Amino acid sequence: MKPDPLPPSDSELDRLLASRLKRTSPEFELRWRALRGELVGRRPSRQRRWPQWILWPGVTAGLLAAIALVLHQPQPPATDARSNLVAFEELIALDAALAPALVLLDSDNRDVLLHLPAASQL
Repeated sequence: MKPDPLPPSDSELDRLLASRLKRTSPEFELRWRALRGELVGRRPSRQRRWPQWILWPGVTAGLLAAIALVLHQPQPPATDARSNLVAFEELIALDAALAPALVLLDSDNRDVLLHLPAASQL
């Protein structure tokens, strides 16, 4: 077994921290620049993008259509006053028909009704 190496002393750590990073050699930099050009490859052609003369009129047309939709508010259909009167009369008749059931709205009466047996004998 190898013995554990001793940790570096404080002076060695200070020397390492104070030293500058080593730069690469000029030959490596030249080779890297040449290789980087090959790795990056060609730039994508601009023909794949939408031409500007199509894009801006399309955006303008979409904006105008959105504004037209916001400004156009359809008017509700005109209702006849006679139909409103008939609906009100039906509502009054329904209220009169349900008036005898008002007793059931009392909470005590509801509790009594909930505890009645399902099949009562009359």
